[in-house]
Formats: sequence, C-alpha cells, structure tokens
Amino acid sequence: MPTVFYQGHDIVITDDVYAIWKPEPQVFDLEALEDLRVEHDGRPGRMVLLVAGALVTVGAAAAMTLTDGAGQYVIAAAVLSVPPLTGRAIRIFTPVVWLLRASYGGAGVTLFASSNAITLLRVRRSLMRAFAANAANVERLDRTGYADAYRRLNSLL
Repeated sequence: MPTVFYQGHDIVITDDVYAIWKPEPQVFDLEALEDLRVEHDGRPGRMVLLVAGALVTVGAAAAMTLTDGAGQYVIAAAVLSVPPLTGRAIRIFTPVVWLLRASYGGAGVTLFASSNAITLLRVRRSLMRAFAANAANVERLDRTGYADAYRRLNSLL
C-alpha cells in the first residue's frame, strides 16, 4: 500500500505517483520526473503599474516647480502618496503566482501553481519526501533482486 505524503483538494502525492485532479486528471510517475524547480510568474502588468507610478511621481515633482503657495502642498502630498499606492495596486491587481515545474518524459510540465508560497513549499517538501521514499523502495527492491540472483547463481554452480 502506498504511503501518502500530501493530499489536497486537487493533488495527491504518494511514494509512487504525483496525481493532479484539476483542471484535468493527470498522473506522473515519480521515477520519470526530473529537474524539479520553483519559479514565479512575472506578469507584465506589474511592470506597467510600476512605470505608471514612477511617471506620476516624476510628473508631480516637475509640477511642483511650476506652482507656488498652497498648490505645492497638494503636489507634495501626491508625490508622497503615489509610491505606496502604486505598491499596493501592484500587490492587489497582479499577485505573484508561484509554480512548481519539472520535466516529465523530456517535456516541461507545471505540477502545481499557487499564489500562496507556503502551500507551494508544503507541496514541494512533500514531493521531495516522496522522491526519497521512492528511491529507498527502489534500492530495497534492487538489493532484494540482487540477493535472489546471487542465490540462484550459487545454486547453479
């Protein structure tokens, strides 16, 4: 009976397979998975919001030299408030998506994707434990096979 290392709503990791149920069911044999890595999806919207915020700040700073009196206070408030608002907008509108990727049969596959880094690290850690258990099972089977072959060879001689 396989040992379950992680079980979520849409994935199951055992010492033999990595199974995904959503968006479409897929089962990956752990022995064929290679080059496991964690990446993050850099969305282009983040750069657009960052550039827009920088342009607004530079424009407000330039407008500060053109105005005098009470208008400078309004522009100074705009210059001070735009960077935090831009940062908040970046976090709200373009969350970072963390991806767990690997190579399976020579093709790149995405095993797991989440905007929650802690969940992704839990899945990765469970997968690493499953790899270790799978390797231990394979080594044990190999040793057992060699012992049987050695015994048969001795009985023949």
